[in-house]
Amino acid sequence: IYAAGYVKLLVTFVKYIPQVWKNYRRQSTVGWSIDQILMDLVGGILSVAQLVIDSSLQNDWSGITGNPVKLGLGNISMFFDVVFMLQHYVLYRGAQKVEEDGLDSERRSLLAREEDEDENATGRPIFGR
Repeated sequence: IYAAGYVKLLVTFVKYIPQVWKNYRRQSTVGWSIDQILMDLVGGILSVAQLVIDSSLQNDWSGITGNPVKLGLGNISMFFDVVFMLQHYVLYRGAQKVEEDGLDSERRSLLAREEDEDENATGRPIFGR
């Protein structure tokens, strides 16, 4: 059963990395909800707080180190939650919306305008569109 706990710890660590990387590549968190991260942060804080409170009430601080998976899950969650909050509120605060193809709305509208001008000049769509 302990092995399953450590697998969960590994999965928890790995599951956050793709979103951190995607936010970094796009230099934006537009279109992505921070609400779930704020709730996850509260959950991580409460989880670690429960370990500390239980240990203090029992005067046995081994309760914290005796459950390394729970301590690890709470700390990993809180670490990535802080990373996401830094990305959302500090690093990429004023970022424009960036689509999956890497174009922001201003570039997309300029490209669309150029395509419209090309179609109007020839009277037919370019590239069979």
